[in-house]
Amino acid sequence: MGYERLGPSKPSGSGSVATNTAPSPNLSQVSTTSQPDNTSPRRKKLLVSSLVVAFALILAAAIFAGVRSQVKSSQQVPGLARKPSQAISKACALTRFPELCVDSLMDFPGSLAASSPKDLIHVTVNMTLHHFRQALYSSSSFSFLDMPPRVRSAYESCVELLDDSVDALSRALSSVVSVSGGQTKPQDVMTWLSSALTNHDTCTEGFDGVGDGGVKDQMTDALKNLSELVSNCLAIFAASGDGDDFAGVPIQNRRLLEVGGGGGDRNMKFPRWTKRRERELLEMPVSQIQADIIVSKDGNGTCKTISEAIKKAPQHSTRRTIIYVKAGRYEEKNLKVGRKKINLMFVGDGKGKTVISGGKSIFDNITTFHTASFGKICSIPLLDLFTYHTFFTFWK
Repeated sequence: MGYERLGPSKPSGSGSVATNTAPSPNLSQVSTTSQPDNTSPRRKKLLVSSLVVAFALILAAAIFAGVRSQVKSSQQVPGLARKPSQAISKACALTRFPELCVDSLMDFPGSLAASSPKDLIHVTVNMTLHHFRQALYSSSSFSFLDMPPRVRSAYESCVELLDDSVDALSRALSSVVSVSGGQTKPQDVMTWLSSALTNHDTCTEGFDGVGDGGVKDQMTDALKNLSELVSNCLAIFAASGDGDDFAGVPIQNRRLLEVGGGGGDRNMKFPRWTKRRERELLEMPVSQIQADIIVSKDGNGTCKTISEAIKKAPQHSTRRTIIYVKAGRYEEKNLKVGRKKINLMFVGDGKGKTVISGGKSIFDNITTFHTASFGKICSIPLLDLFTYHTFFTFWK
């Protein structure tokens, strides 16, 4: 087959295929004349689209900033910038940390609706509980970090103490309202708030002397302002009239000082708040006490160890559970009575006869919090009295 140069087709006879070939365009002419006609509108469209998108982004950012500003300022009085209400000003003036008190309450919903400092008690406790829950959540998030034994012990102590504080503040929050109705004693609320403050101090002291700055710094950030917030709660609650029973007694346990007078020697032995049944148990000889659980090393009792007896004790018991520990030396590892184990009474054969000991110390690279031979994990008062026999009671 022969190849010919393309050109205008010529008429051919029958049997031949007619081919119409257009003249070949000039390539240089296409590149110089047709390109501006195609790309110029496209560039204009891209430029306009870019401007529209940029304007939309700026508008969206402005709207987001405005909405965020409105959310933050939702607690503010219209026309006034961060000005607290009269109730907040009066309540926070009674605290040790008034600036933190005002700032924390202004940022918490419902604070501006309070008309008096007494109405702010529930809001203040709720706000403090919210901060403790945040601290517990944030501190639990770096439990996976590699820590030396001493740092790990301090960290675990803090997490456990924060969890106890959340429980104590929850009890206080649910009881604040019932205090006015007489269903809950003001002393109980003060005890729960004070326990959260003590737990915070114990947590921070656990990191004293710890060289690892990473975990220590993260825990410090998580615990920031917690003790100050609890201190403000105590001040506002005490000043409201519900907690004025503690006036003039800043440190000592007022309940242990409340001893009934003028009633003879019997009334002078025990605090006034102990009930008749508790006083009878305190004075009753060991042989007359009917124990629910008996601990004996020789196996003649219900359990051989105290830890087994604690496990057998019912949770949330509405009646007193008496655990009698016979004479002997009990080497127990860090005995703990959990929050759910209430109304427990431990009775021994006497001081120096029933002995509970443990071998843990800070030289084992653990905190002092983890060295206790016998501890109660709760925000409820512990009565430790030695009368006719060794006696420990964990009150409800």
